[in-house]
Amino acid sequence: MASTGGPDPRSAAPKRFIVFYTPNGTVLKHWRPTGSQAAFKLGRILQPLEPHRQDIVVLDGVDALSAYHGPGDAHQKGTGQALTGTELQEGNFKGSTDFTAGWADGISIDQKIADAISNSTKFRSLEFGVRIKGATVSSRLSYRGPAQPLPPEVDPAAAFARIFGDLHLPATESARRVAERRRVLDAVAADYGRLLPRLGASDRIKLEAHLAAVRDIEMRLESGSSAGGVCKPPEFAVESDLQALVNVPKLGKLQMDLLAMAIACDLTRVASIMWANSSNIDPFPWLSIPEAHHELSHRGDNNEEAQEKLIRINTWYAEQFAYLVAKLKAIPEGDGTVLDNTLLVWVNEHQKGNNHDRNQMPYVLAGRAGGAVKTGRWLQVAGEVPHNNLWVGCMHVMGIEEMSFGNPEYCTGALDLG
Repeated sequence: MASTGGPDPRSAAPKRFIVFYTPNGTVLKHWRPTGSQAAFKLGRILQPLEPHRQDIVVLDGVDALSAYHGPGDAHQKGTGQALTGTELQEGNFKGSTDFTAGWADGISIDQKIADAISNSTKFRSLEFGVRIKGATVSSRLSYRGPAQPLPPEVDPAAAFARIFGDLHLPATESARRVAERRRVLDAVAADYGRLLPRLGASDRIKLEAHLAAVRDIEMRLESGSSAGGVCKPPEFAVESDLQALVNVPKLGKLQMDLLAMAIACDLTRVASIMWANSSNIDPFPWLSIPEAHHELSHRGDNNEEAQEKLIRINTWYAEQFAYLVAKLKAIPEGDGTVLDNTLLVWVNEHQKGNNHDRNQMPYVLAGRAGGAVKTGRWLQVAGEVPHNNLWVGCMHVMGIEEMSFGNPEYCTGALDLG
């Protein structure tokens, strides 16, 4: 039975927030359900989520209004504003034709939520990547603040070592490593402190932000995890060619496994996985699709072959989303599962690729966030509802009682998810 959004005994467990990003839009007529809010049939693309229909919300009709404004091309704006709802800064990242842009000019929703719920975990957030290339606005999803992008970790071996390495160590060795890291951080903070009085106002603000980040890391090194019996760091062996394009399915599943176990171990309560850069140029050989995803997405609506391939690509992404839902759902917690206390959101840079439409964006939510989200429905919103409103609704679900997020010009309140 779907949650009513009311009190839930599982809400004593910590809440988590996870973002799942895919690029280049979808095929809306094959994504959109049919029927009514409660009695709906999933479209062809979302069919892999059928086993989890009572755990999801198909959110239909929200517009990424802010992403029509500011510097950059459509892909840069769509990705840089996906989680920030704030225009990009001016900059030198080259987009299509003569467009250029810088980083996003605000904090992303995952980091806003991390500020509120991740104070007691070892990692305030974890960012995972699959086919992420370069360091531009098109390859970054999360922002600690204006022009402060957080790079996703694309190497699962490095992610494993960072997240779970200390859990395998004897207590004395773990304490020695923490002390060694603290000495380095203390030295960095001391250097910053000596430099601070010599700086102008704007540079001082930037340096103070770095100092705050250093102190945050220092505090987290003091805390371990409150991992329970379900925390079993995975056995880990990575194939040498895992970064090869043909192995994207293996790499993605490994990254999702690491993400899910980091959540189960309560090493973090906020995470994201970014599957590819915006305007992703990779083909999908495991689906026998030789064309680049971005190129396919720009073909006309009457090109039936291209539309069929786009449907297959987006259905495959739905299968990956379903895999992560199932992983979280399989981890017991209290009287329910980790998914019951999580809000997982699937986001895209566009609704449609060939015209870069950012209205009626294809969002899918999974998990009840401790009973705060009413699942098992197709939630259709009418009128002009900015995607900033969705992020305010997510803030409310996670216990942040604010009424605006991102650029307030494109925010009119909270989208009710309960």
